[in-house]
Amino acid sequence: MNYEKNIKELESILQKLSDDKLPLDDSLKLYASGIEIARSSLQELNKFKGKMEILDKQLKELEIECEND
Repeated sequence: MNYEKNIKELESILQKLSDDKLPLDDSLKLYASGIEIARSSLQELNKFKGKMEILDKQLKELEIECEND
């Protein structure tokens, strides 16, 4: 699942949870689903962050090479 899709799904869950007529059991299931989606999203963001850090390091190395030339 990708990050943007996760956000839309979380928004949908929040909207459903705001319905005060939703049975408690259904609310609990939606809440648990939201937690799993949030966990997945955080993992995806952490992977993205790691990739960005690698790219930043490569860019800095390239800048140093250009300065030394």
